[in-house]
Amino acid sequence: MDVASGQMQWSRGLFAIHGLGQGEVVPTFELLMAHKHPQDRGPVRAAWLNLMEAGGHGALLHRVIDTRGKERRVFSAIHAQADPSGHVNCIRGFMVDVTQSLRIESQAAASEAIEGAYAHKAVIEQAKGIVMALRGVDAECAFKILADHSQHTNTKLHGVAGELAKAAAAGKAREALESFR
Repeated sequence: MDVASGQMQWSRGLFAIHGLGQGEVVPTFELLMAHKHPQDRGPVRAAWLNLMEAGGHGALLHRVIDTRGKERRVFSAIHAQADPSGHVNCIRGFMVDVTQSLRIESQAAASEAIEGAYAHKAVIEQAKGIVMALRGVDAECAFKILADHSQHTNTKLHGVAGELAKAAAAGKAREALESFR
């Protein structure tokens, strides 16, 4: 961007991120800001204005709303070039659409969390069965015994359940359960 004139030059990719064909519109700073997600517009504008005034480098992750209303997550890096007197005359940068990468990463994290939750549920159910068998109580009471021990020892419930299941596998469930309140 030429700071004095406000003229911008966009690559084909930058037009595409905004849902536009190359040359379809004349790119301006205001057009760039108009496509920012409303919650990101203020911080992005502040970053740009700071760079226009002081020069230097900046980078941020933010959202763009394209012409079809589709939200895209983008990473932008900007360099505000100053002349010898310190006056910023040109800003260059790039924007990368990271929407798909973040989606894949989020899905992987969610899948991992779900798998972990099911694994925790399985070991808790196993421990409840052990308590029910050894103490002759129902499932609700067995869960309360495990939960109380978890609170008393400040140990996560799945950790308490795992230790009891491990003790049962070693033939020491009765001894382990004796330490439960």
